[in-house]
Amino acid sequence: MRKQEFLDRLKKEKLNMGEYILVLDSITNESLVIGCAFDQGMWKVYKTRERGGHYIILETQDEHEAFNLLYELILSRHNRLKENHS
Repeated sequence: MRKQEFLDRLKKEKLNMGEYILVLDSITNESLVIGCAFDQGMWKVYKTRERGGHYIILETQDEHEAFNLLYELILSRHNRLKENHS
């Protein structure tokens, strides 16, 4: 899916990311971020650790691949949080 489709789906499904925040316009080293940014000609899906510092999960030229993976990461987090509160 493309970035706008991802945003629409995220809003519609009201996925819970817990303490993580979503960043889609840049790569940051802030703590607890799940993000995707177009950087140096590549889409980069990344996460940051609790104490900061990012790591790249996927680098691709395919916007669909990047946002599909990002959606799966957030959905997985949402499902884990839901299971823990059941």
